[in-house]
Amino acid sequence: MRSILHITFAAACGTLLLVACNGSKSLAKKAAQLEAGGMYAEAADMYLQSVQRSNTNVDAKIGLKKNGQQLLNDKLSTFWKSVNAGGQKGEAVDAYLAAKAYSDKVGRLGVQLEIPENYTTDFNKVKSEYVLELYEKGQVMLENKDYANAEKVFARIGELEPGYKDTGSLQAVAYLEPLYRSGKDALAAGQYRKAYGDLGKVTAKDATYKDAAALRKESVEKGRYTIAVLPFTGNAKQKALNDKLLAYATTALTEVNDPFLKVVDRENLQRILDEQRLGLSGVVDEQTAVNVGNLMGAKAVLMGTLIDYREETGTLKTSTKSGFESYRVRQLNKETNTYETIVKYRPVKYTENLQENKVVLSFSYKIVSLETGEVLFSKVVDATKDDHMYYASYDGDKNSLLPAGQNGTVDPNDAARRNLVQLLNAPREIKPTATLGSDALREGANNMAATIQAQVASIQQ
Repeated sequence: MRSILHITFAAACGTLLLVACNGSKSLAKKAAQLEAGGMYAEAADMYLQSVQRSNTNVDAKIGLKKNGQQLLNDKLSTFWKSVNAGGQKGEAVDAYLAAKAYSDKVGRLGVQLEIPENYTTDFNKVKSEYVLELYEKGQVMLENKDYANAEKVFARIGELEPGYKDTGSLQAVAYLEPLYRSGKDALAAGQYRKAYGDLGKVTAKDATYKDAAALRKESVEKGRYTIAVLPFTGNAKQKALNDKLLAYATTALTEVNDPFLKVVDRENLQRILDEQRLGLSGVVDEQTAVNVGNLMGAKAVLMGTLIDYREETGTLKTSTKSGFESYRVRQLNKETNTYETIVKYRPVKYTENLQENKVVLSFSYKIVSLETGEVLFSKVVDATKDDHMYYASYDGDKNSLLPAGQNGTVDPNDAARRNLVQLLNAPREIKPTATLGSDALREGANNMAATIQAQVASIQQ
């Protein structure tokens, strides 16, 4: 079998090579016709494609050598004219590089084209003059604060002459300085998030650039928005849930990836509440919240109320289903007088089991400004979590169990059989309502934290 596979693979490869060779010969013939008509540039391109198809096509390589050299000479002639006509040095440099790129491309196919040494000498001289010209031009642009164009100029120098003088550092300055200035101006204007973002781009490129790191830290300190999370209120019988929701809310806000958002330490919060002799049910209105928040040095307070929390533990529901169990018997075939094994089916009963657990959560929250005492925004969060287990059980050989069709016979449908197998092997575990409740509280708190972060960011714009 293995040798057959090798032969098949070799045959396939041989077929592909044959197709490539035939395609290469066809292209070479077309190239020869173009060459005969004096169209050497087009012929060179066609020969190039032919050699790319088959590197063993000698005629194509000979044609590429001849016509490619003529095309290369044209490119070099363009370079020579740019040098001697007193044109732009950049145009001359680009013309030589285009010729060199073509020569290298053909060379990678095993066909060597010639660039006379005098052209290379002239190129190095022109390139040296051009790079110096660019360097001086870039410095003037930096002095004139034309950073975008200066960066392009120094990047161009880096392409032509890597490591030229201090081009690398000047290119970095051309990129970093406008970001640094933008961040510094934003900081002075109180646009702390913009300052943080611009200065972050600077420090990511160069952590020691001027005082960017210190200014970035200052933007966070000045723009930080501190929120005090006050105890959630609700039904006194649900105090444990209120405390749990408070814990999830505090954790969610603390874990938000936003350096400007800060949550008052829970221990500090409890100390203030104790000092003010406020029970958990005492912090219920905006004025009290403002007083407590001010004592904690916050800019806003988060107040919440648990509206609804219901745990619905489902009972296990069972239903009896009809099915068939297959079995094999040996039976005499009277025509052939031999015994053969046949499959028969006996009617049986199996059980389908279903249970669903569910938790419904609803709470409201609001952010109150400590500067004005007004409600900045409020929202109601609804979260539902449920889980179910649905499986089939059978006391007999479940591998031989088959479903019954609508007509009371064995269901021949493969999909019906696969569904029954899945039910027989389905997990028989279900999340308890306590776990679902924690999931609902966590999800609701995370949604709330994301909304608060977005709202705070919009306030600071």
